Amino acid sequence: MTLDYEFMGQDIPVLLRALPATITLTLWSMLVALLFAVACGAFILVRIPVLKQLVIVINTFIKGVPLVIQLLFCYYAVPIVAKGLDGFLGYHFDPRNPPYFPAAVLALGLNFGAYITDVVVSSVRAIDHGQIEAGKACGMRRREIIWHILLPQVVVVSIPDMGNYFIWLLKGTSVASLVGVAELLGTAKISASQNYDFLEAYLVAALLYWVVCVVAEWLLNLLYAKLGKFNIKEDDAMQQFSFFFLSKQAKSKLRRKVSVIA
Repeated sequence: MTLDYEFMGQDIPVLLRALPATITLTLWSMLVALLFAVACGAFILVRIPVLKQLVIVINTFIKGVPLVIQLLFCYYAVPIVAKGLDGFLGYHFDPRNPPYFPAAVLALGLNFGAYITDVVVSSVRAIDHGQIEAGKACGMRRREIIWHILLPQVVVVSIPDMGNYFIWLLKGTSVASLVGVAELLGTAKISASQNYDFLEAYLVAALLYWVVCVVAEWLLNLLYAKLGKFNIKEDDAMQQFSFFFLSKQAKSKLRRKVSVIA
């Protein structure tokens, strides 16, 4: 059996048209994952033991169940919920066009969000508690401390791990083809079944996944360089690094407080 390059040439434009669906699915799923992770991380970090343990159990359950099972569950559950919402706030359920794309977004978002929760929690705990105390000593409110001191540093610290999960999520969207979402792999299946060029279609799909992942990794590396990510071992360097990523409002407030004390 040999590769038919003519079939491969025919598959390339067909699969390229499916790339926007794959990228859209990835971005929406990442958004759901981030929202879920931030919410779960906040519940884990609050001092309410019952709520904390409940969120931990939910996250453990999501991480312990295969993604395919979660996808199939959402595949059958989301249309039922959508049908129940028919007529609510002007929404109309169309049985000829069930919301399978939102089902895939929900399944992927919750699955990866459970893993990203660990990144959010560890990033918050990596911040030196002395910076919070310093913010309080400078008269900053809790909201200002979170927004101007904690959040900028948490974003910077968590970006490398978030980038890795984004790449994994990009490849993980291929499971959405199991529920009829016409993303890259789903389109490759359709093309292969029509032309009986299974090897060529899947090879083209693999190459496109590889190219997209390489481009995404390159963009993430540019982002890392922009944010100045590097290994920091000394406490003095860490303090300078933390101050560098404070917002302008927090910097000016700290400078005013220091000048008054001096």
